[in-house]
Amino acid sequence: MPRRARLRIEQGEAFYHLYCKAACYMDEMPFEKRGAKEKFIEVVRHFAEVYCCRVYAFCVMGNHYHLVMGFDEKRELARKDLERRAKAFYPSERSAEWIADGWGADQWERLSRRVFDVSELMRNVHQAYAHWYNKTFDRRGRFWAERFKSTILEDGRAVEDCMMYVELNPIRAGLVERPEAYTASSFRLRCLKLDVWLAPLQKVMGAPAKEALLRYRELVYHRGAVPSKEGQSAIREDVLATEAARGFAESGVFLNRIRHFTRGLVVGSELRIKEWLADFRERSLYRRRVNPIPLPSGGLASLR
Repeated sequence: MPRRARLRIEQGEAFYHLYCKAACYMDEMPFEKRGAKEKFIEVVRHFAEVYCCRVYAFCVMGNHYHLVMGFDEKRELARKDLERRAKAFYPSERSAEWIADGWGADQWERLSRRVFDVSELMRNVHQAYAHWYNKTFDRRGRFWAERFKSTILEDGRAVEDCMMYVELNPIRAGLVERPEAYTASSFRLRCLKLDVWLAPLQKVMGAPAKEALLRYRELVYHRGAVPSKEGQSAIREDVLATEAARGFAESGVFLNRIRHFTRGLVVGSELRIKEWLADFRERSLYRRRVNPIPLPSGGLASLR
Protein backbone atom coordinates (compact mmCIF):
# COMPACT_ATOMS: atom_id res chain seq x y z
CA MET A 1 0.00 0.00 0.00
CA PRO A 2 1.52 3.37 -1.02
CA ARG A 3 2.34 5.68 1.86
CA ARG A 4 0.29 8.82 2.37
CA ALA A 5 1.64 12.02 0.87
CA ARG A 6 3.02 14.42 3.46
CA LEU A 7 0.95 17.50 4.25
CA ARG A 8 2.67 20.75 3.37
CA ILE A 9 1.71 24.42 3.25
CA GLU A 10 2.06 25.66 -0.32
CA GLN A 11 1.13 29.33 0.17
CA GLY A 12 2.52 31.78 2.73
CA GLU A 13 4.75 30.99 5.69
CA ALA A 14 4.72 27.41 6.96
CA PHE A 15 5.46 26.08 10.45
CA TYR A 16 6.11 22.45 11.34
CA HIS A 17 6.90 20.23 14.29
CA LEU A 18 9.34 17.60 13.04
CA TYR A 19 10.18 14.42 14.94
CA CYS A 20 12.05 11.19 14.33
CA LYS A 21 13.56 8.29 16.27
CA ALA A 22 16.80 6.46 15.64
CA ALA A 23 16.69 2.78 14.73
CA CYS A 24 17.69 1.14 18.00
CA TYR A 25 16.60 -1.13 20.84
CA MET A 26 14.28 0.28 23.52
CA ASP A 27 17.08 0.91 26.01
CA GLU A 28 19.66 2.06 23.45
CA MET A 29 20.52 5.77 23.27
CA PRO A 30 22.49 6.51 20.07
CA PHE A 31 22.57 10.27 20.66
CA GLU A 32 24.34 9.75 23.99
CA LYS A 33 27.56 8.89 22.16
CA ARG A 34 30.27 11.51 22.59
CA GLY A 35 29.56 14.47 20.32
CA ALA A 36 26.45 12.91 18.74
CA LYS A 37 23.96 15.51 19.97
CA GLU A 38 26.28 18.39 19.15
CA LYS A 39 26.82 17.06 15.63
CA PHE A 40 23.09 16.76 14.99
CA ILE A 41 22.58 20.39 16.06
CA GLU A 42 25.48 21.41 13.81
CA VAL A 43 23.93 19.63 10.82
CA VAL A 44 20.52 21.22 11.45
CA ARG A 45 22.11 24.66 11.79
CA HIS A 46 24.04 24.24 8.55
CA PHE A 47 21.05 23.26 6.44
CA ALA A 48 18.75 25.80 8.13
CA GLU A 49 21.09 28.47 6.76
CA VAL A 50 21.06 26.89 3.29
CA TYR A 51 17.27 26.54 3.09
CA CYS A 52 14.81 29.43 3.38
CA CYS A 53 13.77 28.51 6.89
CA ARG A 54 14.35 29.19 10.59
CA VAL A 55 14.67 26.99 13.66
CA TYR A 56 12.28 28.03 16.42
CA ALA A 57 13.05 25.24 18.90
CA PHE A 58 14.90 21.96 19.10
CA CYS A 59 15.68 19.23 21.58
CA VAL A 60 17.89 16.19 20.97
CA MET A 61 17.07 13.36 23.36
CA GLY A 62 18.82 10.01 23.78
CA ASN A 63 17.09 8.24 20.87
CA HIS A 64 15.06 10.93 19.06
CA TYR A 65 14.86 14.61 18.24
CA HIS A 66 12.24 17.35 18.03
CA LEU A 67 12.39 20.41 15.77
CA VAL A 68 10.04 23.37 15.37
CA MET A 69 10.75 24.94 11.99
CA GLY A 70 9.36 27.87 10.04
CA PHE A 71 9.66 28.14 6.25
CA ASP A 72 9.53 31.41 4.33
CA GLU A 73 6.82 32.10 1.81
CA LYS A 74 8.02 31.01 -1.60
CA ARG A 75 9.63 33.80 -3.59
CA GLU A 76 12.00 34.31 -6.49
CA LEU A 77 15.61 34.27 -5.32
CA ALA A 78 18.39 36.32 -6.90
CA ARG A 79 21.01 34.36 -8.82
CA LYS A 80 23.73 35.45 -6.38
CA ASP A 81 21.69 34.08 -3.47
CA LEU A 82 21.13 30.79 -5.30
CA GLU A 83 24.84 30.49 -6.03
CA ARG A 84 25.64 30.95 -2.34
CA ARG A 85 23.20 28.20 -1.40
CA ALA A 86 24.50 25.89 -4.14
CA LYS A 87 28.05 26.24 -2.80
CA ALA A 88 26.81 25.30 0.67
CA PHE A 89 25.14 22.18 -0.76
CA TYR A 90 28.24 21.20 -2.74
CA PRO A 91 31.28 22.70 -0.98
CA SER A 92 34.12 20.92 -2.85
CA GLU A 93 36.16 22.76 -5.49
CA ARG A 94 35.22 20.16 -8.10
CA SER A 95 31.52 20.70 -7.38
CA ALA A 96 31.94 24.46 -7.58
CA GLU A 97 33.47 24.13 -11.06
CA TRP A 98 30.69 21.74 -12.11
CA ILE A 99 28.02 24.20 -10.93
CA ALA A 100 29.68 27.18 -12.61
CA ASP A 101 30.27 25.44 -15.93
CA GLY A 102 27.60 22.76 -16.19
CA TRP A 103 24.42 23.95 -14.51
CA GLY A 104 21.64 25.02 -16.82
CA ALA A 105 18.30 26.73 -16.25
CA ASP A 106 16.65 23.50 -15.13
CA GLN A 107 19.15 22.92 -12.31
CA TRP A 108 18.83 26.48 -11.03
CA GLU A 109 15.05 26.26 -11.17
CA ARG A 110 15.06 23.00 -9.22
CA LEU A 111 17.30 24.56 -6.55
CA SER A 112 15.00 27.58 -6.26
CA ARG A 113 12.10 25.22 -5.46
CA ARG A 114 14.12 22.88 -3.27
CA VAL A 115 15.14 25.47 -0.68
CA PHE A 116 11.50 26.00 0.35
CA ASP A 117 10.74 22.28 0.72
CA VAL A 118 10.62 20.77 4.24
CA SER A 119 11.00 17.22 2.88
CA GLU A 120 14.18 18.16 1.01
CA LEU A 121 15.57 19.81 4.14
CA MET A 122 14.97 16.75 6.29
CA ARG A 123 16.34 14.42 3.61
CA ASN A 124 19.60 16.39 3.69
CA VAL A 125 19.70 16.48 7.50
CA HIS A 126 19.02 12.76 7.85
CA GLN A 127 21.46 11.68 5.14
CA ALA A 128 24.29 13.90 6.36
CA TYR A 129 23.88 12.90 9.99
CA ALA A 130 23.49 9.17 9.32
CA HIS A 131 26.64 9.21 7.16
CA TRP A 132 28.61 10.99 9.90
CA TYR A 133 27.29 8.76 12.69
CA ASN A 134 27.91 5.45 10.95
CA LYS A 135 31.40 6.50 9.90
CA THR A 136 32.32 7.96 13.29
CA PHE A 137 31.07 5.05 15.39
CA ASP A 138 31.76 2.26 12.88
CA ARG A 139 28.07 1.49 12.57
CA ARG A 140 26.33 -0.22 9.65
CA GLY A 141 22.77 -0.19 8.39
CA ARG A 142 20.16 2.50 8.44
CA PHE A 143 20.31 5.00 11.28
CA TRP A 144 16.72 6.31 11.27
CA ALA A 145 13.86 4.04 12.29
CA GLU A 146 11.37 5.57 9.85
CA ARG A 147 10.69 8.67 7.83
CA PHE A 148 10.32 11.79 9.93
CA LYS A 149 6.90 12.79 11.28
CA SER A 150 5.62 16.30 10.66
CA THR A 151 2.74 18.27 12.15
CA ILE A 152 1.63 21.56 10.63
CA LEU A 153 1.39 24.39 13.16
CA GLU A 154 -1.32 26.68 11.86
CA ASP A 155 -0.79 29.84 13.91
CA GLY A 156 1.43 31.61 16.42
CA ARG A 157 -0.30 30.04 19.40
CA ALA A 158 0.35 26.55 18.05
CA VAL A 159 4.00 27.44 17.41
CA GLU A 160 4.43 28.80 20.94
CA ASP A 161 2.76 25.78 22.55
CA CYS A 162 4.83 23.34 20.51
CA MET A 163 8.07 25.16 21.32
CA MET A 164 7.36 24.74 25.03
CA TYR A 165 6.41 21.09 24.55
CA VAL A 166 9.71 20.45 22.75
CA GLU A 167 11.89 22.33 25.23
CA LEU A 168 10.28 20.65 28.24
CA ASN A 169 11.12 17.13 27.03
CA PRO A 170 14.16 16.82 29.35
CA ILE A 171 12.03 17.94 32.31
CA ARG A 172 9.27 15.45 31.51
CA ALA A 173 11.86 12.68 31.24
CA GLY A 174 13.31 13.59 34.64
CA LEU A 175 16.77 14.33 33.21
CA VAL A 176 17.21 17.84 34.65
CA GLU A 177 15.60 20.13 37.23
CA ARG A 178 15.65 23.23 35.04
CA PRO A 179 15.08 23.27 31.26
CA GLU A 180 18.16 25.41 30.59
CA ALA A 181 20.35 22.77 32.27
CA TYR A 182 19.85 20.42 29.32
CA THR A 183 22.68 21.12 26.90
CA ALA A 184 21.09 19.84 23.68
CA SER A 185 18.12 22.22 23.56
CA SER A 186 17.29 25.62 22.11
CA PHE A 187 16.08 26.82 25.53
CA ARG A 188 19.62 26.66 26.88
CA LEU A 189 20.98 28.59 23.90
CA ARG A 190 18.36 31.30 24.36
CA CYS A 191 19.15 31.64 28.07
CA LEU A 192 22.89 31.86 27.30
CA LYS A 193 22.29 34.44 24.54
CA LEU A 194 23.76 32.01 21.99
CA ASP A 195 20.61 31.92 19.88
CA VAL A 196 21.67 34.24 17.08
CA TRP A 197 20.99 31.52 14.50
CA LEU A 198 17.53 30.71 15.90
CA ALA A 199 14.31 32.48 14.96
CA PRO A 200 13.94 35.62 17.13
CA LEU A 201 11.71 35.07 20.15
CA GLN A 202 10.21 38.52 19.72
CA LYS A 203 8.42 37.30 16.62
CA VAL A 204 6.72 34.57 18.65
CA MET A 205 6.04 36.60 21.80
CA GLY A 206 5.24 39.92 20.12
CA ALA A 207 7.59 41.86 22.41
CA PRO A 208 11.12 43.36 22.35
CA ALA A 209 13.95 40.81 22.65
CA LYS A 210 14.67 41.14 26.39
CA GLU A 211 11.00 41.18 27.36
CA ALA A 212 10.23 38.30 24.98
CA LEU A 213 12.81 36.04 26.65
CA LEU A 214 11.50 36.95 30.13
CA ARG A 215 7.91 36.17 29.11
CA TYR A 216 8.91 32.94 27.43
CA ARG A 217 10.97 31.72 30.39
CA GLU A 218 8.02 32.42 32.64
CA LEU A 219 5.64 30.45 30.44
CA VAL A 220 8.05 27.54 30.12
CA TYR A 221 8.59 27.31 33.88
CA HIS A 222 4.90 27.44 34.72
CA ARG A 223 4.09 24.96 31.98
CA GLY A 224 6.85 22.65 33.16
CA ALA A 225 5.76 22.80 36.81
CA VAL A 226 2.59 20.82 36.08
CA PRO A 227 2.90 17.21 34.84
CA SER A 228 1.14 16.64 31.55
CA LYS A 229 0.19 13.09 32.57
CA GLU A 230 0.17 10.93 35.68
CA GLY A 231 3.60 9.96 36.96
CA GLN A 232 5.45 12.40 34.75
CA SER A 233 8.30 14.53 36.08
CA ALA A 234 7.85 18.28 36.47
CA ILE A 235 9.75 21.35 37.65
CA ARG A 236 9.80 21.27 41.46
CA GLU A 237 7.78 23.84 43.38
CA ASP A 238 10.86 25.27 45.11
CA VAL A 239 12.60 25.75 41.76
CA LEU A 240 9.54 27.52 40.39
CA ALA A 241 9.35 29.66 43.55
CA THR A 242 12.97 30.70 43.06
CA GLU A 243 12.23 31.79 39.51
CA ALA A 244 9.05 33.56 40.63
CA ALA A 245 11.10 35.55 43.13
CA ARG A 246 13.18 36.77 40.19
CA GLY A 247 10.16 38.26 38.49
CA PHE A 248 7.68 35.55 37.41
CA ALA A 249 4.17 36.61 38.35
CA GLU A 250 1.70 34.81 36.07
CA SER A 251 -0.26 31.77 37.21
CA GLY A 252 0.71 28.42 35.80
CA VAL A 253 -0.66 26.98 32.59
CA PHE A 254 -1.58 23.35 32.17
CA LEU A 255 -1.07 21.08 29.20
CA ASN A 256 -2.43 17.61 29.91
CA ARG A 257 -2.20 16.21 26.41
CA ILE A 258 0.86 16.23 24.21
CA ARG A 259 0.36 13.54 21.57
CA HIS A 260 -1.23 16.00 19.12
CA PHE A 261 2.21 17.47 18.48
CA THR A 262 3.70 14.13 17.39
CA ARG A 263 0.69 12.27 15.94
CA GLY A 264 -1.38 15.15 14.61
CA LEU A 265 -1.46 16.17 10.97
CA VAL A 266 -2.35 19.80 11.67
CA VAL A 267 -2.61 21.87 14.86
CA GLY A 268 -4.25 25.31 14.84
CA SER A 269 -7.43 27.24 15.53
CA GLU A 270 -10.75 25.38 15.35
CA LEU A 271 -11.77 27.43 12.31
CA ARG A 272 -8.63 26.55 10.37
CA ILE A 273 -8.92 22.85 11.26
CA LYS A 274 -12.53 22.87 10.01
CA GLU A 275 -11.28 24.30 6.72
CA TRP A 276 -8.71 21.50 6.42
CA LEU A 277 -11.38 18.90 7.19
CA ALA A 278 -13.80 20.33 4.64
CA ASP A 279 -11.10 20.36 1.97
CA PHE A 280 -10.03 16.76 2.72
CA ARG A 281 -13.60 15.48 2.70
CA GLU A 282 -14.34 17.25 -0.57
CA ARG A 283 -11.32 15.54 -2.14
CA SER A 284 -12.25 12.18 -0.57
CA LEU A 285 -8.96 12.08 1.31
CA TYR A 286 -10.41 11.91 4.82
CA ARG A 287 -13.79 10.57 5.97
CA ARG A 288 -13.25 9.49 9.57
CA ARG A 289 -14.16 12.71 11.37
CA VAL A 290 -16.42 15.70 10.79
CA ASN A 291 -15.31 18.00 13.64
CA PRO A 292 -11.84 19.08 14.87
CA ILE A 293 -10.42 17.49 18.03
CA PRO A 294 -10.33 20.19 20.75
CA LEU A 295 -7.06 20.44 22.68
CA PRO A 296 -6.81 21.30 26.36
CA SER A 297 -4.09 23.93 25.80
CA GLY A 298 -6.75 26.55 25.12
CA GLY A 299 -8.20 27.64 21.78
CA LEU A 300 -6.41 25.03 19.70
CA ALA A 301 -7.70 22.01 17.81
CA SER A 302 -6.13 19.12 15.91
CA LEU A 303 -6.68 17.00 12.82
CA ARG A 304 -5.39 13.45 13.36
